[in-house]
Amino acid sequence: MAALWRGEKRWVVPLTAVCFVLGGLLAVQVRTQRMRGATQVGRQTSALGWLLTDARGQLEKQKEETERLRARVAEYEEEAASEKGLMGLMRDELRNGRIALGLLPVEGPGVELVLDDSTMRGSGEITAQDFFVIHNTDLLQVANELCAAEAEAVSLNGHRLVADSAITCSARLIKVDGVAVSPPFVFLAIGNKENLVSALNIRGGLLDQLRLLQFQVKLTPKDEVVVPAVAIGPVFEYARPVSKEEET
Repeated sequence: MAALWRGEKRWVVPLTAVCFVLGGLLAVQVRTQRMRGATQVGRQTSALGWLLTDARGQLEKQKEETERLRARVAEYEEEAASEKGLMGLMRDELRNGRIALGLLPVEGPGVELVLDDSTMRGSGEITAQDFFVIHNTDLLQVANELCAAEAEAVSLNGHRLVADSAITCSARLIKVDGVAVSPPFVFLAIGNKENLVSALNIRGGLLDQLRLLQFQVKLTPKDEVVVPAVAIGPVFEYARPVSKEEET
């Protein structure tokens, strides 16, 4: 019985280590996310240039720590690969969780969508600027339509979109998770390419409306699409797992 118990416990140590390292990885990404907002301040005023420099330095340090922790997780996953049964299942769950969080680059069939401003021009400055250019709301609608079509991974101009991603506009500058992006806007999405194309080309949908106004729209199904990992992981500052005591 003692020998059997030792055999059953072999998966506990590597599993505990994987969970510990993954927790540390997410904690580092939480701190890194906070610094991203600080780096954008330097874009607004030269008076806060020192803050931009300091934030960039700290951001680079946090990225290095993130990569170190990712490497450790990979090592534990390799160790877990030699185990059987429950350990193999836990390894698969960990991999799927990392994909869902955007922590791993992924590849597969899908589509590439390129959007750019209209070739039409209005009679006034306000009309030209507001009516014939791509807005953050347009990009949000595309992202939502891709998710509704069951895209498994999506990126915009090289930025992985995850559950808490934000596409915002400030002073006519579009930002993805706080990072400025400019046209042409390139979406990459992994999923059933026929379903994705059909969902985006639905009659009366966004792309249909943009084409009528001579916006530049290019939608291409692809056999292989590569979507990068998220640069900064999701932030969990307040959310925590519910303990058994709280569940009861």
